[in-house]
Amino acid sequence: MGRGYLGRPGLTAATYVPDPYGLPGDRLCRTGDLGTHRPDGSVEWLGRRDSQVKLRGFRIELGEIEHALRALPEVRQAVVLHRTDLPGGEPALVAYLVPQGPAAPTPEELRRALRASLSAYMIPARFVVLDELPVNRSGKIDKRALPLPPAELDQNDTEFVAPATPAEKVLAEIWREVLGLARIGVHDDFFRIGGSSLSTVRVSLMSAGRGLTVSVGDLIEHPTIAQLAEHATRAAGAGLPAAVTSEVRLREGTGEPLWCVHPTGGSAAWFVPLARALPPGRPVHAFQARGLLGGVDPSTVTGIAANYVAEITDRTADATGERAPHALLGWSMGANIALEMATQLDRAGHPVAPLVLIEPYLPNPAARARLNGVTDDLRTAWRQRDLIRQLPPSPERDRATAELTATLLGAGMSPAEAALVENAPIEVWHSLLAALAGYEVRPYPGHIHLVVGSEAAGLPRGRTMPGLDVDYDTYLARWRDLAGGGLTVHISEGDHMSMMAEPRVSGIAEILVAIKEGENR
Repeated sequence: MGRGYLGRPGLTAATYVPDPYGLPGDRLCRTGDLGTHRPDGSVEWLGRRDSQVKLRGFRIELGEIEHALRALPEVRQAVVLHRTDLPGGEPALVAYLVPQGPAAPTPEELRRALRASLSAYMIPARFVVLDELPVNRSGKIDKRALPLPPAELDQNDTEFVAPATPAEKVLAEIWREVLGLARIGVHDDFFRIGGSSLSTVRVSLMSAGRGLTVSVGDLIEHPTIAQLAEHATRAAGAGLPAAVTSEVRLREGTGEPLWCVHPTGGSAAWFVPLARALPPGRPVHAFQARGLLGGVDPSTVTGIAANYVAEITDRTADATGERAPHALLGWSMGANIALEMATQLDRAGHPVAPLVLIEPYLPNPAARARLNGVTDDLRTAWRQRDLIRQLPPSPERDRATAELTATLLGAGMSPAEAALVENAPIEVWHSLLAALAGYEVRPYPGHIHLVVGSEAAGLPRGRTMPGLDVDYDTYLARWRDLAGGGLTVHISEGDHMSMMAEPRVSGIAEILVAIKEGENR
């Protein structure tokens, strides 16, 4: 195996990527094979990358989408095509599937399920249910025999209304580009048609470049083009300054809100699926990193927590002056911020109940060394991104983009995060991860509800939990020591990421409902 392509640094950077499991400077070669790690440690080969297509600027592996579809319990067979012969002339991804039972899942159910494992631009635009997939004489799927989707099929939940105002037209253009959809109506919900926490960042940055001020929080609170355009136009007409605030209201209601604290990406949009999965009535608010809004985040977890505590203090005082307990939930790094918030609130005499921590980081030498390595890689990526922003379209820019993508992947960022390239909020990621790397967890006097994914909890004894650098038994024992008021452990279906996405986020919602019912007894 060679060490690169002679005289072709861009191709070398794209093919020979940093080895996240080796020593500094070690590289891995992208062979073109697709595979997935199984729980027993073996690797399942999924096929070749030869089915790669390019759609609206994104390189997409059709085999990856097919594998995600086949992994769904409702799907027996699936194949995905990149069709350029659809009515209207717009190319799109079309998924053909054979259901497992007599009742086929709806397109919306399929989209929700696929969002747990695929980026928004990889979600098929059309789904066609068949009794059987056509095969040729050799027994292989005959893709040329797959039918066109019905021309009259409209798979949106709402009646299509075209954008009319200048702001609506700009936003519709941005949404189409970000989500990879040919048509978006002004009443389509951003998060129901493929939007994610990462795509909210792209929309915010691209809107600023086209004369509209749209924050990540604005998009979460106003998730349709009609609502968002009206809000942005009204704010611009009133000359309102862009206030740097961390609070985002995901759902209105009555009573004490559930406060959700963002993970290392900084976005509150991660909690949109949870807010929708919870029973109606209770308000759900979330915090997002101020760096995503043009502000500056403190350099420590303690400082970040202090900012968020200041935003909620005394919100729940009733007419008698009594304080209702603050309900806090944090996921990943957000769990550590929530723990620090609970500590500060407790010291100030503000009750906290419940405190729900979803797979929080547990400081240990291996984890700290890994985080320090990631922050170093992100510092390099930061410089690469700023260089790309200064370059015009050219082979040099293409090479720099390939190098940045390789650096982000080598730092452990997901393919969806790496795909942001020059739009990536790397300075925010770097700031938050550096704060986490320097964090020391302290004992908490109250009760802690600890949520762990079933995949981590089900690992063989002694095996290290992915991303936490510690085995499950040690992890639980340490958190029992830290929880002065007792520890309740909850297991939720999925891994660190999938348990917070549809459809598995319903398991987190059920845990929260059970905790609430237990408090009311």
